Amino acid sequence: MPQNSKGIDVAAIIPDRCIGCQICAGECPVGAIEMSGGVAHIDPEVCIGCGKCFEVCPVEAVSFEPKRPQETPQRIPGVPEDRFSEYRGVAVFIEVTHGQAAPVSWELAGKARELSRRLGTVAIALIAGHELKDVATEALEYGCDEVHVIDDALLGSYLSRLYGKAVTDLTNTVKPEILLMGATALGRDLASVVATNVETGLTADCTGLDIDEEKRLLLMTRPAFGGNIMATIFCENHRPQMSTVRPGVFRPGERKAGRTGAVHHYPFAPPVGEMPEILEFVRDNTGETGLDIGRFPALVVVGKGACDPESMPMIQELADLIGGVVACSRPVVEAGLMPYERQVGQTGKTVAPKLYFAIGVSGAVQHLVGMQGSRRIVAINSDPHAPIFGISDTGLIGDYRDVVPLVIKGLREAVSKR
Repeated sequence: MPQNSKGIDVAAIIPDRCIGCQICAGECPVGAIEMSGGVAHIDPEVCIGCGKCFEVCPVEAVSFEPKRPQETPQRIPGVPEDRFSEYRGVAVFIEVTHGQAAPVSWELAGKARELSRRLGTVAIALIAGHELKDVATEALEYGCDEVHVIDDALLGSYLSRLYGKAVTDLTNTVKPEILLMGATALGRDLASVVATNVETGLTADCTGLDIDEEKRLLLMTRPAFGGNIMATIFCENHRPQMSTVRPGVFRPGERKAGRTGAVHHYPFAPPVGEMPEILEFVRDNTGETGLDIGRFPALVVVGKGACDPESMPMIQELADLIGGVVACSRPVVEAGLMPYERQVGQTGKTVAPKLYFAIGVSGAVQHLVGMQGSRRIVAINSDPHAPIFGISDTGLIGDYRDVVPLVIKGLREAVSKR
């Protein structure tokens, strides 16, 4: 690690990673960080080696090795160190609606398999609902080693009290080290009930998961402080370690037809008291609630820099050519040009398409959180220092009204030659 003339270990910026968000400059207590050419620079003679910039950087663009004293992990008084020995496996709750599993469930099944292999344990599916035979088979095919099921007519429709009891019973019976759920409307509601019932912690709306293999801790990363920083959270003193994860963050695991495993069925013990009853389902037919931009293989996303109603037909033409749909960043929704259902970002949808066209999108951290899993990113922006270029595979600098027609022309010519 570099030192200044005073012998102080100082931080340094990794230019290729810096996105010019200026968070580090705002946090530096001595004003050692300045922006130049859209990239942060640290004056080593001013830096005091406090590590503030390293701690707050959302993209790990600061090189610094903090010296921290060895800490003895705090443990609950009176509880033995091997208190977690009965917990095993990485479990994922398979969310089922109208007989179909939510796509995020298979995304998490793939991640559960990866994490379980690193821990030397098993991947487990927990399923609650009604008529679940096909879903249980799917869970095995998507990589789960074990499937634990409560199948009961009372669970035909989601009610938090009934599902909360069922999934709590499964969790207490199976005792997984880790329990993952999708951050859907149902998953967010259910996860809080289960975490409360089993008396453990819950990290919500995660965009990243990792493992400390030595301590067997799940490292859960999520946006914090309005998306300006990414916080990594772990649960040391309780099990299971619970997390809800945004749809689209991970890719679904590989499905292998015919894969087998153990399937365990349990009876449902309804909660004591009067059972709630669903009288009628009323679907919301207003707006575009039926459109899920996360299901499309390609997205053309317009940002504040392309917030022009007259250009929308051109943008739509590009989306049609690549077999995708038009989406947007938050400023476009706030301008009233597109509905919220099309918004990508921290306060919108998390997506991971095969192709992501960013047109007039600057690349604020809040937006990057929602599309970081995209396989190929093409950015069009008139600002050569726009942060979006730092993560794009292909960058086109120029006015989108000039660049997009050229892209469309090139695509049409390529299609005509097939």
